[in-house]
Amino acid sequence: MKKLLLATLMLFVFGNLSAQSDSGDFTIAPQVGLNLSNYTSSANLNNKIRTSFNAGVIGEYYFSDRWSLRSGLLYDSKGTVVTQSGQDFIDKLNYMALQLHANWHFGSNRNWFLNFGPTLGFLISAKGDVPGGEIDIKDQLDSTFDVGLGIGIGYKFDISNDTQLFIQYQGYNGFISIIDADVSLMNATSAVNLGVIFQP
Repeated sequence: MKKLLLATLMLFVFGNLSAQSDSGDFTIAPQVGLNLSNYTSSANLNNKIRTSFNAGVIGEYYFSDRWSLRSGLLYDSKGTVVTQSGQDFIDKLNYMALQLHANWHFGSNRNWFLNFGPTLGFLISAKGDVPGGEIDIKDQLDSTFDVGLGIGIGYKFDISNDTQLFIQYQGYNGFISIIDADVSLMNATSAVNLGVIFQP
């Protein structure tokens, strides 16, 4: 069902893109953000949210003043916090994430934007904070690759003709279980991002 929804969204977006005039503008935007991550699961989990961060650069190509295609690389921290016997065990999963999102710009000045599309994640490291220290848990994961749907909304503040500041909420939900077991565990993240948009 999720794959069908994603395919329908992408067909709608790219169908609209092809009908728009090509403006050819390109922007680049470094960003940093606060991540709130956890797992979604087929079982009931009592996990708590892990607070971490993301940082990276997003490039954006404009097909018109309403539609653009954005992509970029982000260092993206995920994971969860499990409390047992009064002690916290923290999964720290760090990914290099590649977005491929359509971006719809709206409002009278096109300062609002709504982006959505697939995000690919490549696991860089997986550590577990346990009482007494930190351990490597990468071998306990079945998949070092993650793919899911990202969706976000944000607002751009005009600074000059070729520079804007932006604030954005970005959500993500993975489609792939990170472990091969009867119980599925999939990454989920909510992030609040800040960045600067430059037009080269």
